[in-house]
Amino acid sequence: MHTIHIQVKVNRDHVLNVDLPNEIAEGTYEVVIVMNPQPEDDDTPDEVAIEGITEGLKQAFTNQTIPISQMWEGIDVE
Repeated sequence: MHTIHIQVKVNRDHVLNVDLPNEIAEGTYEVVIVMNPQPEDDDTPDEVAIEGITEGLKQAFTNQTIPISQMWEGIDVE
């Protein structure tokens, strides 16, 4: 039995194309598909991203920053 973990896209015609690794031999297999929806890679609206970048640049240019060494103060990390 082979367990293969890959990400695929289902097109609007509901067709699923799967590229299998070369080590899978030709033959007949029973295939089980587990559908686990993945978030889109870039689901942040452009306006929100641009607003965050703009605010970060304003803070950097006006020296409203803190040293990276201070960013972890007060955070309990084990």
